[in-house]
Amino acid sequence: MKQPRPDKRQHIVDRDFDAGVVITPMPLNEDWSDDAVNLRLGNHFLLPQSPPQPFIVLDDVKLDQTRVHVPWGEYLVLPPHHTVLGSTLEFIKLPLDLAGQILTRSSIARTFIIIETAPWIHPGYRGCLTLEIANVSNTPVLLHPGIAIGQLLLLTVDLNDEEKQERETLKGSYIGPTFPEAPTFKSLREQLQKVGVDHPKVPTLPWSSDDATAERAKATTLAPVK
Repeated sequence: MKQPRPDKRQHIVDRDFDAGVVITPMPLNEDWSDDAVNLRLGNHFLLPQSPPQPFIVLDDVKLDQTRVHVPWGEYLVLPPHHTVLGSTLEFIKLPLDLAGQILTRSSIARTFIIIETAPWIHPGYRGCLTLEIANVSNTPVLLHPGIAIGQLLLLTVDLNDEEKQERETLKGSYIGPTFPEAPTFKSLREQLQKVGVDHPKVPTLPWSSDDATAERAKATTLAPVK
């Protein structure tokens, strides 16, 4: 007699969820394996300016990006060699003694889509995960919200009681997001003063003193295709 297939979800729930792990909405049983759980693509995206800025300065200046919501059943076209910030559908919460990694699913990676360049998730993190999605292929790719796009792995962090108490206060640049988040930086001068540089050089844009030209330089970003 054929034995029923074990519930992979229950295996990880018994092992880790009693420790304070939260994933909502709960993935389906088919999304779980012995060592990972699939996470799905959410509906919200941050599109870079198009045409792109001539350069990006790693400074405390807000990047020019556009938020886009893609409804269920529709899709976003990601052209070849283009990037977009997305987020997971699932909101996750990790306890202080568990860290995580978000990795591209192998089937997604074989279409030359990469979803992460900063895969590490610190203990205590909570929020939807921002995904740095890049199409490194030569073909446009359609991104449908709801597809299983990444895998979450959990790793134990060995902490004593004193270390847990020290980490009880949440710290970090990205706490509790429910949409993809743009990067945040300290001022460039403040960063470089730590290595003895007081006056970092940055090129001057040719339209920086002409508001009308600056407005003409801004083009509309890609919109979701229905």
